[in-house]
Amino acid sequence: MARRGRFTMTRRRRRKRGGRIHPMVALVGLSGMILALGLLVEAVRAHPVIAATVAGTVLAVAGAWFHLLTGKQRRLADHERHISVTDGMSGPEFEQFVARLMRHSGCSSVRVSGGTGDMGADVTGRAPDGRRLVVQCKRYAGSLGSPHVQRFAGTAREIHKADVALLVTTGQPTRQAVEVARRCRITLVDRAALAHWVTTGIPPFP
Repeated sequence: MARRGRFTMTRRRRRKRGGRIHPMVALVGLSGMILALGLLVEAVRAHPVIAATVAGTVLAVAGAWFHLLTGKQRRLADHERHISVTDGMSGPEFEQFVARLMRHSGCSSVRVSGGTGDMGADVTGRAPDGRRLVVQCKRYAGSLGSPHVQRFAGTAREIHKADVALLVTTGQPTRQAVEVARRCRITLVDRAALAHWVTTGIPPFP
């Protein structure tokens, strides 16, 4: 048992020593870095034209890459500033579209949760002032009836604890749907209100 204990202690000491960097190794590494930097400076002095050409090429490549990246993002943002872009979307694509719109409007913690069992909460998030947002997305080409509003009203606050409940649709709500939304304190965002939100970035909730 004593031998085993001494063996274990020796092995632990070896591991501990192995984890350290020897001062000589660190000194050699630092000297190598200084030497490499010195050679680079001498090369620039000896061949300034070549060095400038290489530097210019690197900067040009980096600039082109950044331009392509930002240009793609800008084109996507410009493309989505027209409400007509939603006409060819599927339901899940429309939910992602609304989520992006919320983020661009200053909302935080935006999460798409649409799918089976979402109980009406397709997108959730926080308004810029911290209120909890619960959004149901309906990408319809026709009319939106009051039953859709009623079902959402039954879960938005009681189950999802919404401070602000939004029902966003590309369709046209009926008069009954508008009235039910008013009584149940549901912010109904129809196609016209959604178009205004898309073009201005100003969210429709108070």
